[in-house]
Amino acid sequence: MSRLSLALPALVLLSACATPQERCIRTGASEQSRLLAEIKEAEGNIARGYAIHRQTVPETIFHTCQRVSDGKVVGYYPCPETYYRTVETPVAIDISEERRKLTGLKDALPAAARRAEEAAAQCRILHPE
Repeated sequence: MSRLSLALPALVLLSACATPQERCIRTGASEQSRLLAEIKEAEGNIARGYAIHRQTVPETIFHTCQRVSDGKVVGYYPCPETYYRTVETPVAIDISEERRKLTGLKDALPAAARRAEEAAAQCRILHPE
């Protein structure tokens, strides 16, 4: 195994860690992040002409497993394994209502950005690095 293949998992784990300050800032910016995501979704809906409903559904697959005793196969039994998949379904929308929604989201964004900046400043005071 190469050094790079050993180092990659460690880098992934380190990048998943966040300092208390970073977590605090991320929490303070959550409203702004949510608004940005909703704006992107509304713009996509308008561009497509329809929304996309996403639903996670379980799907069970049955395998045949072996019952082993003292190292010998003594029988077989069905063993279910459940997977989850996302199903996307197009949904009709009122484009004019979606545009009004988009306008409202964009109007709310500057205030959310100000609150995120204020929260970040507080986080830097509370959790200096």
